[in-house]
Amino acid sequence: MSSLDLALQRALAVRLNLQISLSQFPIVEEWMDIHLDRWLEHNPMPHEIPDGLAGVHYLAMIGTDLRRVWWGSWGHPAGFIPKMADYFKLCNIAKSDARALDQIGEHLEPKQVGSWIGVWGGKVTTGWHFMDPHPWAKVEEMFGTHEAKFTLKKFVEDARIERVDRFTQSIGEEPFSEVELALAGATVDEQINTASIGFMHFTGAPLDPALIARLRNVPEPKLAFAVRIRGGKIARVGLLAPGPALVDAEGFAADAGVTVDPKLTKLAGAIGQSIERLEYGRAGTRAGVDLYLEPGDPAPKAGAAAAPPNPAAN
Repeated sequence: MSSLDLALQRALAVRLNLQISLSQFPIVEEWMDIHLDRWLEHNPMPHEIPDGLAGVHYLAMIGTDLRRVWWGSWGHPAGFIPKMADYFKLCNIAKSDARALDQIGEHLEPKQVGSWIGVWGGKVTTGWHFMDPHPWAKVEEMFGTHEAKFTLKKFVEDARIERVDRFTQSIGEEPFSEVELALAGATVDEQINTASIGFMHFTGAPLDPALIARLRNVPEPKLAFAVRIRGGKIARVGLLAPGPALVDAEGFAADAGVTVDPKLTKLAGAIGQSIERLEYGRAGTRAGVDLYLEPGDPAPKAGAAAAPPNPAAN
C-alpha cells in the first residue's frame, strides 16, 4: 500500500470516528448532525493539497463534562481555501464575515489555514482559524479601539509576550475573535506564574494552588494563554498545557471543581489515542476543562492489529 493510500485511509478513519462519536454526546441534537456532517465533507483529502502526506491536520475537543464538543482542521491554503469557500457559502456567511476573513488573510498571509465547528450552549458555532505563528505587533494592528484591546495589550506588554500562535474567528450572530499567546519564560514555573497573573488580570482570581501543583508536572515550557473577545469585551480566557494522561486530566478537572462525565474515558479513547492538550478556561463565573485529541483509529483491543501508521509522523 502506497503512502498516499495510507494517508487516504487514515483521513477516512478520522471522519468516520468523529461521526460515530456524535451519538455519545447528549448535547448534540439530531438537527445538528447535518451541520457537523457538512463541515466534515468540506475538508480536503490528502490528494487535494500540495503537501498531502502530512498536510491535513485534525483536532477534536471534548469537555470533561461532555457539554462541549469542537472539531478543527487546517493545512496548506491552496488545499483548504477552496473547500472553506464552498463550506461558508453553504453556511450563508454574511458579507461582513467574508470581508473580515479576506482582510485578515491579506494582512497576516498565513501558511496554515482551516475551519472549525463546535456545539455548546444548545447552538452550533463555526468559523475559521490561522494556525501558524505571527508577531503580536502585527496581530495587534487588526484590533479596533475597545476596552478588550487595551486590557489584552496591557497583559501582553506586562508578560513580555511576543508571539501569537493561533488566530480564531467565529461567524454568524455575536461573533468572537480569539488569540492564543505563546507564554514567555524559560521554565514551566515561570510560565505558570505568568498564566496565574493573567487569570488575575482578566478574571480577578489567580490560579488555584492545586492546579498550579498539577501544572508543574508539565515536562517542558510550552504553555499558552488564550483570550476570547466578543463585542469589544473579554468573554473568556484559557490556559493550554501539552498532553497529560487522562487520569491527570480527570484529576485536574476535579481540582478545578468541574464535572467529569463517567463516559469521558471511553469516548476519549474512541476519538483518539492520546490527549494532545488540556485547556482550563474561565468565562465569567463559569469554569471548564477541555481535552484536545488528535482523532484517528481508536486504540486497538487486546489481540487486535494496530492501526496503520500515520504517514505524517514519519
